[in-house]
Amino acid sequence: MGKSQANGDQSPDVSDSDMMDFLNLDGDGEGDCDSPRKDSTKGERQPAVDADVDQSVMDVDFEGLSSVVDEGKENQSVMDVNFEGIPSVEDEGKEKQSAMDVELKGMLSVEDEEKQEESTMDVDFTGTPAVEDEGKGNVSLGLRTQVPVDFNVASLEKFCKEASRSFFSENGLVSHQINSYNDFVSQGLQELIDSIGEITVEPDYDPSNRDGARKYATIKFGKVTLEEPVFMVENNDLAVQDLKLKPRHARLQKMTYSSRMNVEMTVQVYTLEKSDKAKTGKDMHVSRRDIMKETKQVSIGMLPVMVKSNLCWLHKLRESDCQFDSGGYFLIKGTEKVFIAEEQKCLSRIWITDRSCLEASYISVIKREKIYVKLVQSKRNESRKVINISLLGAIMPIWVVFFALGVSSDKEAFDMIDILNCDASVFNIISSTVKESHEECEGFRTPGRARQYVDKLIRKTKFPPEEAFDEYVCKYMFPGVNGIRCKAIFLGYMVKCLLMAYSGNRKCDNKDDFRNKRLDLACQLLRRELWVHIMFAQRRMVKLMQKDLSSDGNLQDLRRYIDASIVTNGLNRAFSTGSWRHPYKSERCSGVVATLRRANPLQMMSDLRKTRQWFAYSGTTGDARYPNPSYWGKLCFLSTPDGEKCGFVKNLAVTAMVSTVVKKPLIDTFVSCGMKKLDDKITLQDISGKDRIFLNGNLLGVCADPGELISRLRSLRRSKQIEPQVEIKRDRHNKEVRVFSDPGRILRPLLVVENLRRITRPKGGLYSFQELMDQNIIELIGAEEEEDIRCAPGIRHLFTREKEEGPSDYTHCELDPSFLLGLSCSLIPFANHNNAKRVLMQAEKLSQQAIGYSPLNSHSRFDSLSHQIFYPQRPLFKTVVADCLGKADYNFGRKDDFTPTEYFNGQNAIVSVNFHQGFNQEDSLVLNRASLERGMFRTLHFKSYKAQVENKEITRRLKHKEKLSFGKVQSKKGKVDSLDNEGLPYVGASLQSGDIVIGKVTESGEDLSAKLMHTEKGMVEKVVLSANDDGMNFATVTLRQSRSPCVGDKFASMHGQKGVVGLLDSQENFPFTRQGIVPDIIINPNSFPTRQTPGQLLEAALGKGIALGGKVGYATPFTTPSVDVITEQLHKAGFSRWGGESVLNGHTGERMKSLVFIGPIFYQRLTHMSEDKVKFRNTGPVHPLTRQPVEDKKRFGGVKFGEMERDCLLGHGAAASLHERLFMLSDFSQMHICQACERVANVIMRPEYGGKKVRGPYCLFCRSAERIVRINVPYGAKLLYQELFSMGICLKFQTEVH
Repeated sequence: MGKSQANGDQSPDVSDSDMMDFLNLDGDGEGDCDSPRKDSTKGERQPAVDADVDQSVMDVDFEGLSSVVDEGKENQSVMDVNFEGIPSVEDEGKEKQSAMDVELKGMLSVEDEEKQEESTMDVDFTGTPAVEDEGKGNVSLGLRTQVPVDFNVASLEKFCKEASRSFFSENGLVSHQINSYNDFVSQGLQELIDSIGEITVEPDYDPSNRDGARKYATIKFGKVTLEEPVFMVENNDLAVQDLKLKPRHARLQKMTYSSRMNVEMTVQVYTLEKSDKAKTGKDMHVSRRDIMKETKQVSIGMLPVMVKSNLCWLHKLRESDCQFDSGGYFLIKGTEKVFIAEEQKCLSRIWITDRSCLEASYISVIKREKIYVKLVQSKRNESRKVINISLLGAIMPIWVVFFALGVSSDKEAFDMIDILNCDASVFNIISSTVKESHEECEGFRTPGRARQYVDKLIRKTKFPPEEAFDEYVCKYMFPGVNGIRCKAIFLGYMVKCLLMAYSGNRKCDNKDDFRNKRLDLACQLLRRELWVHIMFAQRRMVKLMQKDLSSDGNLQDLRRYIDASIVTNGLNRAFSTGSWRHPYKSERCSGVVATLRRANPLQMMSDLRKTRQWFAYSGTTGDARYPNPSYWGKLCFLSTPDGEKCGFVKNLAVTAMVSTVVKKPLIDTFVSCGMKKLDDKITLQDISGKDRIFLNGNLLGVCADPGELISRLRSLRRSKQIEPQVEIKRDRHNKEVRVFSDPGRILRPLLVVENLRRITRPKGGLYSFQELMDQNIIELIGAEEEEDIRCAPGIRHLFTREKEEGPSDYTHCELDPSFLLGLSCSLIPFANHNNAKRVLMQAEKLSQQAIGYSPLNSHSRFDSLSHQIFYPQRPLFKTVVADCLGKADYNFGRKDDFTPTEYFNGQNAIVSVNFHQGFNQEDSLVLNRASLERGMFRTLHFKSYKAQVENKEITRRLKHKEKLSFGKVQSKKGKVDSLDNEGLPYVGASLQSGDIVIGKVTESGEDLSAKLMHTEKGMVEKVVLSANDDGMNFATVTLRQSRSPCVGDKFASMHGQKGVVGLLDSQENFPFTRQGIVPDIIINPNSFPTRQTPGQLLEAALGKGIALGGKVGYATPFTTPSVDVITEQLHKAGFSRWGGESVLNGHTGERMKSLVFIGPIFYQRLTHMSEDKVKFRNTGPVHPLTRQPVEDKKRFGGVKFGEMERDCLLGHGAAASLHERLFMLSDFSQMHICQACERVANVIMRPEYGGKKVRGPYCLFCRSAERIVRINVPYGAKLLYQELFSMGICLKFQTEVH
């Protein structure tokens, strides 16, 4: 066996897959590197013998195993040691046997193929059976009686990592967007069309045709079909392959990537004829005579298609434009748009609130279905409280409604409320309510009296229903509950909730708790917006049909009545502006749709995983901005922007999933598990004292044994007879069982502790997440059910708890503690060691501004502005999330490393923490010019210039407009040497400031070309001329510019340590170590205590050890290696434990007296560059009113100069410079002042004696031209005087002549 190496990390640094770490840890998690005994007994990681086998190689502690055998235990686990990396699992039924089968084939193959000097062995302990606890079915993680604890921890941590990798591989990071859109396409759109129902068209009233038969029409919409995205062309001779509209075509041609919606439309025209034959006396019999019935497929508009959804060509053809692109967004007129998941109130539950009064509410999207039960003061006697109900806009006592719903006595109504332990205050409220009901409706207990009273109040409302009492009660009162008696029982439950909250036995609902929230994604948002436009198209269709029915003619072609452009343009406008229909109100809300940002792949993925809480930012928000405990594992509690949106815009945690629509009905399953279904035949004795069963907020029935019901339902869910997304919650305090299957709930995967012993490695060596769920090793847990479990933060806590307190009582376990964070936060090394503000800054700002990988389909993209770094690198450290996001078939990096590189945007730089000539004060950096000349942090800057012209014939115009086309003409604006005859530049041409980039000319020769601004230049990268379906020709020119870092450019580490370059110094002036290592960056040591980022120092120390061949390579938040492990790794490599090195001064050659901390740190170059921000001008354009410089840099404007900037110049004594900048070169002006009256004199043309006219200053107050002086003032002061003078206020100026 080779010599052992101390290893204090949780996962390996270099191996074919992630296996075990912390193999040398004690029970407390601390590494012990000083004991030679422990070093000799710990396992060692070796390089994998075969890249195709997903196994980690480690040495086996035979001494430790033999000690276990000698303990005399009866049952021993069988271990197979397979040198080929394929585990062999023996039968669990063998007793009193400890066998270890060793295949020597593997050892020979290793020696032959790899030619290694040391023999290596692979051990797979996932096949080791767990020892069951005697007499208990629960898991007893009693493997410590068999093997050391750290072996079991490592095995399970390896399994968690591989299971997490399969989770990300099968589900991805944008599955919530794509799954929701697929739900809308598969069933949501059809349900929307079905909800329209039958439309009746009545003809217009014609007084001349009183006796004639009037034509009516009914319209029904049937099945909806969606076509594949294709080009809409008139020439149908083209092949189908040429007509496929793919996302890259939509980008290049600025079109909307959409699919045509066709619906089956049935129209039936009939007349109503009155007959003389009457059934009873005077009433006429009306007969219906059908005239026409027609069914046709009609297009109702174009539906935008989400990229990578089931409708998208990329999904059907298994293609991908870019390896970094996961889809989940739309293409609207060539622009990428994405839905921001919107947090909405959960409608499937009773809400208890205490604002102005205590209230229990049943909320619905439809206003008429909202029901409020309130505890208010009596109108007749303010000293007593009564319960009122708001139903269909009418307010009435609750007891009257009970009797209107068929209750026969007060006792029956009281039994329906079913409140236990009724104290005096609750009894007083009920008795006051009964008394109030008698005063409001005398004799309401008489059959039919309460029914008439309720109907009378509802008929007096502003918008009374058209239906009869029974019909509108069934339709609008608790539509999810069937039967009048069942509705009365549900109303009693609402009263019970209200009284329990009043007595303090039930808490009011927290609107910020994620149990009470749902996420609206593509399915809900599209349905909401599409309904508005379909209703508008329907009203137009009815009006057109009314005209044709009123005339003598028949209906025309059905396609004439449906205007598909209403839906198409309406959706495009909503996507373009982001203005969306409000879920409850008739107003519009903004911010639902955002433009997808693509500075780097991490920014794109962060935008796809955002959530948004709609709130009036300026108003009182209460606790809405603060993290709620229910965010744990579902939303990242650090990834939120600062400013007014802080706490309202959040990011999903890295393993969070969003539930979709559950199709399978669950009522029969509940009945089979012991639920008594709620119907009109159920008696009050059946529901008294029993737990109520709710499905999505609707009362289904009751159960006498809720514990048995819960266990059977969960066993059915684990056996896949119920969808895994269904949440099952038992509320013991309120005696309720709540089951939720609605979409929009956030779920996350957790390990089931009692099934950990069932883990077996599959034959292929790779786990499947779906198979793990089928085996009940992993299950999805939501916010409701999470309260019923005990979840361990990590695998280690299972064994620590068992060591200290006996058998573990955990039911579930996290796959990894870092999965609580969002994607951006989980990639930050040692994030738990930094100040939260710095972690937030890196996650939300710096990581999304870093320059790294650009999309791989850049040849078919024309982004307005993009950057790309020349030599992107992967950091030296790893995190578990980054490792799990990689795939086995990853094309970048080493074959034995799964870490995806696109989420890390920067380079590894040797950073020294030191002072350097005062040029790195505060945040500033000093860069090594030699490193930059070798290509470090060099980037490409791409900027696209676009122009468009019409390609249609100029017709139907109110004013004649000249035809505009691309072309080349000698221009006075700038040079046209690089343009061809079509007005487009040559690829590779060098364009300078002021050159024409796209030539446009009219028929008369007028030049309308676009030129470069005074700060723009570059090489022509690509030129594209395209056209869209709106009759527009587009020309796009992309310029490329290579940029090396210069003074003023912004850099940042992954710990929020941002700064600008203060100096580019020569390499010979930098300090250097004895090995000749010269730092690339020098930062100030004062930046660490003020910004509280010790994680950056730990990253440098860990990276230094990794570069020297250390095995500890993970810096995952919450499971980072200890400081002792990192320092010991440096010490073994021959360096100082604390990272300091003795360096020589580059200026003097002398050795510095103190040690200098130096090490590799991953640094990012940000998009903020001084070349883009530099503004310079002497004089230029001014504002016509104030005559001060304009603001915009593109207009050659000036720099904003405020009071603090003025104070800085005064402090430096630069008064003359201040006078020149703010006065002489800004708004210099002159005024004439009369010294006699101290007022302003005007320059006028006045007559002199002899008829001669003289132009000059003249005081109209003194009627004199003498004693007038000229002074220099800013034009702003002169403008102020003139505005005051127009208001009747005259200013005086005191002047002195020197």
